[in-house]
Amino acid sequence: MNKEPKKPVIAILSLTCCEGCQVAIFDLGERFLEFLTKVNIGDFRLAEELPDVKHYDIAIVEGTAITKEQLRRLKIVRKKSKILIALGACACVGGPQEIKDYRGDKNRLLRYVYPNIRGIDNPNVKSVKELVKVDFEIPGCPINKDEFFSVINKILKGEKAEIEQKPVCEECPRKNKNCLLLLGKPCLGAISLAGCGAPCPANNFPCDGCRGPRKKINLEAMKKALKYKAHLHDNEIEMIMERFGEKNEIIKNSIKK
Repeated sequence: MNKEPKKPVIAILSLTCCEGCQVAIFDLGERFLEFLTKVNIGDFRLAEELPDVKHYDIAIVEGTAITKEQLRRLKIVRKKSKILIALGACACVGGPQEIKDYRGDKNRLLRYVYPNIRGIDNPNVKSVKELVKVDFEIPGCPINKDEFFSVINKILKGEKAEIEQKPVCEECPRKNKNCLLLLGKPCLGAISLAGCGAPCPANNFPCDGCRGPRKKINLEAMKKALKYKAHLHDNEIEMIMERFGEKNEIIKNSIKK
C-alpha cells in the first residue's frame, strides 16, 4: 500500500504590522482554499489558533521585530524553519514604522508619548533580513496576491522563484504621456521595484516605493530629477525615501561611481 506524500508544513506569522499582507492572501479566494489542500498549516493566527509545531518547511513572516520578545520569537522561527520568507514592506525594508529611526531623539519622543510608563522597548526598526537569514522576499504594501501565489507554489515545487527587476515605470499607464515626475510630482517609480501594477500613478498619486528599490539603480539621477522636476530640497527627498523605510535599501542598491 503506497503512502501519500507528506504535506509540507507552512507557518504564516505576524510581528509588528497591520497584517494587511496576510489579508491579501485571503483575497486569493478559491485558489487559497486549493493551496490549503496541498499543505499543513503549522501557524496562522488570522485563520485559527493552532498548537505549537516543532518544524516548519516554510515560515512566512510579516512585520518587523521591535520588541525583545518579537526578536526572540523570530530567531526561534528561523531555527525551526527550512525556508523563511519575508512578506511585505515591513518585513522587507522596515515599513512605515522605521520612520521613527530618522526623526531626531526617539527616546525623547517615547517619553513624550508615554510619560508614565517604564520598560517599553524602543530599539531601531530593522528589516527581517537584518536580524535573521531570509531565503526569499515578497515585497509590497500590501503584497501582490498573484505574485505571492506564484512564488509560494514554485518554492513548494522546488523551482527557482524570482521577482523581475524592472521599474514601476514599465507598468505605469502614464509612461508614454503625462508622467507624474515630468509634471512635477515626487514620483519614485523609476527606482522602485515593479510588480504592483502601478495603481498609485494610475490614480494620480506618485509612487512611494512601497515595494522597495530594484537593483542597480541610479540614485544620483533620481535625486537630480526630484530636485529639478519636482523642486524638492535634499531633506524633502530623504523624507519621501523614508516613507516605507526603504531609504537604506535605496542607498545599498544604488550604483557606486
